[in-house]
Amino acid sequence: MKFKKFIIICIITFFTFLIGPLYNINAENSEYVYLGGENIGIKLNTGITIVGKYEVETHNGKIKPWENSDIQNGDEIISIDGLKVSDNQSLLNVLLNSNKKTVKLEIKRKGKILTTTIDIVLSKSNQKSIGLYIKDKLLGIGTMTFIDPDTLVYGSLGHGIYHENELFENKQGVILSSKIDSIKKAEPGQAGEKRATLNQTVIGTVTNNTITGLYGKTLKNYIQDKKLIEVGHQEDVSIGNAEILTTLENNKVESYKIEIIGLEEQESIDIKGIKIKIIDDELINQTGGIIQGMSGSPIIQNGKIIGAVSHVTVDNPQIGYGMYIDWMLEEAKKS
Repeated sequence: MKFKKFIIICIITFFTFLIGPLYNINAENSEYVYLGGENIGIKLNTGITIVGKYEVETHNGKIKPWENSDIQNGDEIISIDGLKVSDNQSLLNVLLNSNKKTVKLEIKRKGKILTTTIDIVLSKSNQKSIGLYIKDKLLGIGTMTFIDPDTLVYGSLGHGIYHENELFENKQGVILSSKIDSIKKAEPGQAGEKRATLNQTVIGTVTNNTITGLYGKTLKNYIQDKKLIEVGHQEDVSIGNAEILTTLENNKVESYKIEIIGLEEQESIDIKGIKIKIIDDELINQTGGIIQGMSGSPIIQNGKIIGAVSHVTVDNPQIGYGMYIDWMLEEAKKS
């Protein structure tokens, strides 16, 4: 009996030895993320960007403080008299504390740093002014693509945020909850869009804006009730039926049928690797196809997340492009 017992134990140990490594290999080869598809609001601190000029009403009439300055719309103000400024309030503080009539501006234009001067004038309401319309934040909407279950790092949008054809780099911000109010339907030659209200509820940070999308960390309570999905890599993607997940007027993530009609084999980051066609009658009836705000919508094929919607063909909004999820995951690891 003891001998038989010993043999049984040896057999169990032997099979455990065989099965164990195989199980571990499968686990290591499988990668999972939390699935997105919900609409998000974006508030990005862009720095102080000049968007216009105006004449200042003073006690001595109208004055143009910028008249002798080399300033253009789209310029970003970096510093005033050597003091760094990053938002509207910090600019106002510098002006308030300055005793000069003319100050030196350091500006950024198309990636180059330039210097110029501008006058400070006193308005009729006794406020110091330089006669510039500025903005220091960018507000928008997009779609969450995925969240890493271990780090809570998310990827969204499927393309970068640009200004004057220049990527907004090294900008911080937050993502917010949002509510879709209405849909502007796309037509050939005319882009459609989601119209949404941004709530003040912060659901995550923005730490990185790259050509592939927006990245940061979500709050821990945001991932409650989210579902894990296996990642499908470039070699897993094939021509044929698939689906996208996105949010429309009911503010509920829904699945819509698409067809993958073209694939590009890629060895480096590119945001147009998957060509898609919307074939879902319900989605076409509601949106006309792919619309603004749908960027980042996860693309699912064979139960795996394989990409994100990145672009639409304006001439035919039922045709668009997606990016392989590989590139977004690669960027997420740097965030």
